[in-house]
Amino acid sequence: MPGLPAISIAITLYNKGDFIVEAIETVLAQTFHDFEIVIVDDGSTDDGPAKVGRFADRRINLVSQSNAGVSVARTRAMREARGKFVAFLDADDIWRPDHLLHLAELIRRFPDAALFGNDYVEGASGGDKAAFGRDVQCRIVDDYFLECAGGRSPLYTSSCMVPRERALALGGFPVGKVCGEDLALWIRLAAIGQVAVSNYVGCIYRRGIDSLSWQASYRNAPDVSMATLTDLLGQHGEWPDRRKQSAREYLFRLALAHGLDALRAGDVDQARNYLGIAAGTRLLRSRLWQARLLALMPRHPRQAFFGLADKRRV
Repeated sequence: MPGLPAISIAITLYNKGDFIVEAIETVLAQTFHDFEIVIVDDGSTDDGPAKVGRFADRRINLVSQSNAGVSVARTRAMREARGKFVAFLDADDIWRPDHLLHLAELIRRFPDAALFGNDYVEGASGGDKAAFGRDVQCRIVDDYFLECAGGRSPLYTSSCMVPRERALALGGFPVGKVCGEDLALWIRLAAIGQVAVSNYVGCIYRRGIDSLSWQASYRNAPDVSMATLTDLLGQHGEWPDRRKQSAREYLFRLALAHGLDALRAGDVDQARNYLGIAAGTRLLRSRLWQARLLALMPRHPRQAFFGLADKRRV
């Protein structure tokens, strides 16, 4: 019987037949080879599962289920996995060749960490590739909540990895939630252990393909990551004031992001509700005031602002 893989790779598939082949190919091209791929087809109605079936690699395990949502599918993938660690890859994202190699190095250097991740770039075109050639450095994140609050998160779903048993002990991804369910698990893991990251750009997050934040069903759904932060603040009165404030600032940043998404969609009333939640921020005062000014603008100048912002990002 073959030994257990060092890392299991969890891919959830739902109507991503146009992208799944490229995603799998970037896994098979990894310079680190001790892995398995667990693909959970969440009731796809396109040809995605058939395309997966054409791969002859024995490390690929395709599991099918009725459509139950990405949280159920990701948790199912973790339960089906045999590795001690599980790395995630969305079906429309891709990896660079040394992604798993540097995740394995993080395990070697920080074996007790609760969450691991490489860096990533955004955009359907691969974003700014200037960082691809930099020297790779590994570190423990000093304050995960504060780092997420103050700027760009050090990891993204398709760039991160979790210890399987620890993630499952927390219940995996929240079921029945469509907004912030991945962040909620990272937050809970960061609350119980260290977060280890490298600056190797291991993932290309192709945000431009299908941005949920622009969809009304996602935008209007309760954000479970915000609820998770609120719950943790209520449960951990023993946390030092600095840690509590970091968690609050992360909560405010999430609220501010939702407020900007609502403004982009033209829902000014909803935006003002979120900006009200973010009003307590100390770290993001200038961004809060910018959002408040956008809320006062007529619709067309506001749309022009977001159009220019999108062009800069791509």
